[in-house]
Amino acid sequence: MTKTASATAIQVEPYSIATLVNLLSEYPGAHPEVIAEKYHRTYFEEYFTGIGAQTIVVERGYVDRDYLEDYAAYYARCFERYERFCTRLHFFRIEFAADDLIALLKGQPEKLQVHQLQDKDAYAGFVVVKPLPETIVGRTCLKTYEDDHQRRHFPITRPYDVHLYGIDLRVETLAFQEQDRAAAACATSALWTVFQGTGKLFHHRIPSPVEITRIAATQSPIENRALPSEGLTVSQMAHPITAVGLEPYVVSAGKPEILRSTLYAYLRGQIPVLLAVNLMDFSDPKAPKPIDRHAVAVTGYSLGAAAPACFAGTDLRLTADRIDKFYAHDDQVGPFARMEFPPSSEAAKGAYLGTSLRGRTGQAGTVRAIPEHLVIPLYHKIRLPFEVAREAVRAFDCFFEELRAPNILEIPEPLEWDVYLTTVVDFKREVLGPRSQVAPSIRAELLARSMPRFMWRATGKAGDRFVLDLLFDATDLQQGKFFVTAVEYDPVASIVLRLASRDPQVPRQYLRTPARGVLGWFAEQPLSAPLG
Repeated sequence: MTKTASATAIQVEPYSIATLVNLLSEYPGAHPEVIAEKYHRTYFEEYFTGIGAQTIVVERGYVDRDYLEDYAAYYARCFERYERFCTRLHFFRIEFAADDLIALLKGQPEKLQVHQLQDKDAYAGFVVVKPLPETIVGRTCLKTYEDDHQRRHFPITRPYDVHLYGIDLRVETLAFQEQDRAAAACATSALWTVFQGTGKLFHHRIPSPVEITRIAATQSPIENRALPSEGLTVSQMAHPITAVGLEPYVVSAGKPEILRSTLYAYLRGQIPVLLAVNLMDFSDPKAPKPIDRHAVAVTGYSLGAAAPACFAGTDLRLTADRIDKFYAHDDQVGPFARMEFPPSSEAAKGAYLGTSLRGRTGQAGTVRAIPEHLVIPLYHKIRLPFEVAREAVRAFDCFFEELRAPNILEIPEPLEWDVYLTTVVDFKREVLGPRSQVAPSIRAELLARSMPRFMWRATGKAGDRFVLDLLFDATDLQQGKFFVTAVEYDPVASIVLRLASRDPQVPRQYLRTPARGVLGWFAEQPLSAPLG
């Protein structure tokens, strides 16, 4: 919402990075030279050039709820008089002038129509500018880059409804904001972004940054004051997650294969993940220097590799191993910022992610992020950890390879497994959809079957050929019978698997592996052709 404004107060500017920097540093107490040097400036220049931004509409006197709560908790009590109203900058990929917008608002549109502004390809989103000296990037909702032929994936976006002078707009994204080092730290900003995703998915209230900081401070003793905030430990990050009704699940992220597969499994299940890292300055590769610990919200990934490597010294091939970069809401850089894995020639030197941050020499990209922990906010009914489902797939894949390698199964290459969290609603929607691979003879039975709300889905493919799906109950316990069912796409492979699973030696061989439930299911199925 905005304070009363006349038509003469409406400001529309042609987009340029110079104009954007001027608008970002408009607050009288701001430091323009500092703002011009921020990483956000570099990010915005690349982003708005990439999407083809043409026009900025300046909405002054904007009241932002998150900033207002931070203002009431901290800035209003400062001796210095900080403003409580923000400016919101709207970005469009079409050209128009202030006179065009004013004519539209007067009900006398000439060159500009409402539907042109509302077109999903026209509106690129907004940036809230906070009236602070340096940390001025408030709530930011910008549309993602295009998917680049299914390479980029942003599974956690949600629609944000925007109202500009009575015009209803919408942008599909995930909100971002910069830490302000008073009411929030990097972990607080990352948590706030994560809650933007989980709040929509699991229907909980989204606390403001200052609320997140206070919850973390009151639930755990810290050496520093809550406000201003100096940062949060992994333990402290867990408390706000618990406070909104979710359960934090912490995974060590030091190994690249664990980082890839775990992040992919939960991100594809539409759950954003906190990544805690150590930042290292590699300006001098022979003498890298530690900078600080840092936290980001991982919100997407790129499947850029041509073929997956085998997982952790096994023969298991995971789709997740195709990932060449993640996209993260990094409060120091911007939304959906790239964090890249090293080229294969450097992978042996240690696990790290490349960043856009500048080291002591001022050169971009000289700061590396060394992954430390993943903090995953889970609904309480999601009990079965991903690594249990992954191990069940690995063990079954070993059994499958024993049949495939000697050509008992006529499949020319090892299976690639796409393993991720899903819901029964999403799974059945896909089964019913026009691109479903499920045979009509079993589709109705599968759709009518009662299944758990949350499931681990493992899709095995040979090239572009679907072979089978394995579904595991993500709400079950590890010692439970957590296998739900298999969905078979290849009749010949299904018959071979059903026969081989009846071998009396198989149960003994796999008795202590999580694949026992899968093999038991195949052993119980009739030997008639499964797909009719």
